[in-house]
Amino acid sequence: MEEENGQKSTIKIKLNGKERPFEEKTVVHDWQAASEETSAASSEDMLDEEEFEWILPNEEETEIPEFKVNHHTETKKRPNIHRVGSGPFKLGIKKLIVSFVLAITVGLLLGTFILEIMKKEDIQATTVEQNPTAPAPNTGEQKKDATTNFETTLPAMTLPVLQAGVFSSNENAESVAKELANQNYATTILEMDGKYYLFLGVAGDLQEAKAWEKNEKENGLIDVWATELPLGESSITLGSKAQAEQFSKEVNYFKDIAGEMVKIELGGEANEDVLRAGLQLIDSHKESYENKEAVNLQGKLQAAIKSLEQASGNQAETLKVQQALLDYMSIYYKISSQSS
Repeated sequence: MEEENGQKSTIKIKLNGKERPFEEKTVVHDWQAASEETSAASSEDMLDEEEFEWILPNEEETEIPEFKVNHHTETKKRPNIHRVGSGPFKLGIKKLIVSFVLAITVGLLLGTFILEIMKKEDIQATTVEQNPTAPAPNTGEQKKDATTNFETTLPAMTLPVLQAGVFSSNENAESVAKELANQNYATTILEMDGKYYLFLGVAGDLQEAKAWEKNEKENGLIDVWATELPLGESSITLGSKAQAEQFSKEVNYFKDIAGEMVKIELGGEANEDVLRAGLQLIDSHKESYENKEAVNLQGKLQAAIKSLEQASGNQAETLKVQQALLDYMSIYYKISSQSS
């Protein structure tokens, strides 16, 4: 292609920094002449097509063979049949049968039990109708039922005591007890855990027992000391509720009279109110105990109360009071030991 000034245009290309010549030869076409030639050719073709007869080949359609699957095994549906003893339906039947059998069994047992009760009631009613009991005549006196028993509690308590020794054998303990008895001391021996304990008296509280201990040591009795004796809880059977209430009052009064006795031992006098309460307690007892242990305890307490009235300034009566209190403690301890 030539420019207006008659120079040939060139394009320079650099590859890897080196120039390489490139010449483009431009071809000039005469578009008008080409267009006329094309139109003439198109007219000739159209004429040829109008004169040409189209004959299409008689081709038969090729049939495509049907595709068949060889060696195909048709899946057979298995019937939904449960084996014997399996399946929810069978299990439901079993549960229903078991429930039915249990219901019948329970119903029969319950019915038999009710029938037996009704038979017994009918027999008793018939017996009462045939043998009516005549009412007992009212004599104005309430007779005591010999079979009536009322169990009451012997409470646990801790007794302040004056102790004179612990011995490995009963013979040794009795030997010392005789010597002390000759010196006008009350004594009692209790066996505990295979040993034998010798006691000289009972106090109202531990402070009184310690004061008593000091007084005896000043009088020449060295082997003596104040301590506490625990008595466990137990029970005793009495004839009525009234006897049980009376017995409880006597047990509670025991420590009161023991405290008054220590006052006399130390050279003082007993409280008149305490003495009066003890005498009223004895007089209020109108129903005798049938229990042997209760009778023994009551007898020891009554003896202590009667002697306490004359104990002030009287050594013989003082000794009787202390001995009665020690015997009461010994009986109480034996009852509690048998229950434990």
